[in-house]
Amino acid sequence: MHPRDLIWRLLEHYSLQLQLLEETMEEIDAKKQADLMNALLECEQLTRTQMNILRRIQRRYDDVY
Repeated sequence: MHPRDLIWRLLEHYSLQLQLLEETMEEIDAKKQADLMNALLECEQLTRTQMNILRRIQRRYDDVY
């Protein structure tokens, strides 16, 4: 497997994870479950950070290949 393929697979995985997080956040009561909402928001932020890191390295590999 080439690095670009691996990066693409990981980005797809993280996209699905973001979608799941967003759907879950829509379903919970933010006032009654504030601690859960905060945890989900942190997970969303972490996932976006991971995707940004992968996009940065993806640009480097796009320049090489």
